Amino acid sequence: MIVGRFDDRGRPYVAARVVIERFGVNTRVPFLLDTGADRTSLHPRSARRARVPFDQLGNRQRARGVGGSSAYFREPAILLFDDDDIRIRGYSLELLIAEPNRDNERLPSLLGRDVFDCWAIQYDLMNGQLECAVHYADFTLDVP
Repeated sequence: MIVGRFDDRGRPYVAARVVIERFGVNTRVPFLLDTGADRTSLHPRSARRARVPFDQLGNRQRARGVGGSSAYFREPAILLFDDDDIRIRGYSLELLIAEPNRDNERLPSLLGRDVFDCWAIQYDLMNGQLECAVHYADFTLDVP
C-alpha cells in the first residue's frame, strides 16, 4: 500500500522519488493527486529543489488545462513509490517539467492519471486516510 497524506487544506498528496538520469536528479517530491491531469508534471518550485537545470531542457510543448495554456518540457524520468516499506514501485514516464513563469511559481507538482490509473485509491479525508493499492507498475523492487 502506498500511503499518502492530506495537507492542512485537505488536498491529497503522495510522495515519490523522482529520478532524471540525464541531470543526476534523485530526490523526493510531494505530488498533488490530480484527477484532471492526464500527465504527471513537475512545477518550478519542486524542479528548483531537485536542481533541474532549466537551461538544458528541450522538447518544449504547450499543454492546456483548466487554468489555460502553459509551456512544459518533456523529459524521460522514473518515479519511485514506497509500497509498505517492503517494495518500491516504479514508473518510467515522460515527465512534464513546467517552464517557470509568475503564474506557476507556487503551484504544486501534479501526479497525473498516467501513474495513478494503475492504482485503486482509498480516499477518506474525514479519517485522514489516503491509501493506494498498486494494480500495475512498470517494475517492482524488493527492499532488503
